[in-house]
Amino acid sequence: MFMLLLALVLSTGCSTLADARAGKGSGPSRVYSAPFDKVWAVIPTALKEVGIDYVGENKQEGYILAQRGVSFASYGENVAIFVEQDGDIVKTRVEVVSKKSMSTNIFAPNWAEPILNKIDEKLRK
Repeated sequence: MFMLLLALVLSTGCSTLADARAGKGSGPSRVYSAPFDKVWAVIPTALKEVGIDYVGENKQEGYILAQRGVSFASYGENVAIFVEQDGDIVKTRVEVVSKKSMSTNIFAPNWAEPILNKIDEKLRK
């Protein structure tokens, strides 16, 4: 029984921050009536407030990486947030790709909506 369980765990897929970043175009997105720099500036605080750890960014390429480690209900999640100017100077599109660290983790939350909602809240202040 132990060997069967071990084989199951070892054969399941795992995701990394690189996988979340490669998922660009697959996550939900919103367009905000705010300039790129303003939207970019609120994201680290939004991440902290929803309980995700900021990992790094590449402003030139327009992405921010975040992670949540192992918790009571999850083996962790990897998140990539893509920020781009949407046509004109006062519109910014944000896409959030949230991946479970282990594909068998059915309890891992999808962080896209909580992050987008928190960005909404921050931009309204």
